[in-house]
Amino acid sequence: MDSIESYPLHTKRGPKICTMPDCETKVLARGLCTMHYGRWRKHGDPSVFLPVRHAGCSVADCEAPHKNSGYCAKHYGRWRRWGDPLGSRSLAPAGVRFWAKVNKAGPMPAQGTIKGPCWQWTAGQNGQGYGAFHPTKQETVLAHRYAWELLREPIPKGLVIDHLCRNRSCVNPDHLEVVTLAENTRRGFGISTWNRLKTHCPASHPYSAENTYIHPKGSRICRICIRENKRRSLQRISERKRSAA
Repeated sequence: MDSIESYPLHTKRGPKICTMPDCETKVLARGLCTMHYGRWRKHGDPSVFLPVRHAGCSVADCEAPHKNSGYCAKHYGRWRRWGDPLGSRSLAPAGVRFWAKVNKAGPMPAQGTIKGPCWQWTAGQNGQGYGAFHPTKQETVLAHRYAWELLREPIPKGLVIDHLCRNRSCVNPDHLEVVTLAENTRRGFGISTWNRLKTHCPASHPYSAENTYIHPKGSRICRICIRENKRRSLQRISERKRSAA
């Protein structure tokens, strides 16, 4: 038989041992064992070795598992994109990238005392609606804080930025003000603000100076409700005592 194709496909009608020199493995097909038959199917020559299986990435000091062409997924992607497994896209300066994401022709604020349009942040935002900016690949800051420090001055430790325009994605420094956290909460529309605006307790008793007790934690308590709760509690105690007697 002159060629591999001329060997019978089935082992029953051909040799039982691989026909390759120094190979005594059982034949799979075409007179070849499993290893040589796989080489012949892939490369057309049973003597050609299969490509080396890489245990890991070939880049120095990279212990990530191998993906393709001797590289891990990260370095393989860089090699595919830039032709160099160690290459990367050169980032533009942070200031250039920041203003490219700002629309200075944003909506006009609802507050009448604020002048000029909002500078709308057009990139990603966090869960509270504030703009998020990456000065570097490993750093994330709030866009309005970055704009304030870029155009005004560093923000003192312990202080926060209040949006006077009530637009959380605005980075216009004319619409921002540095305040304490307590002042920012008081100006906002959270639970504490709604509670502060209440004039009566849940039982419709007025929060007057004579009827209001200020708890050490700052909350307001109706004195009439306190007296009524004590009266009902004493009444329940006396009823239990009468029923026990």
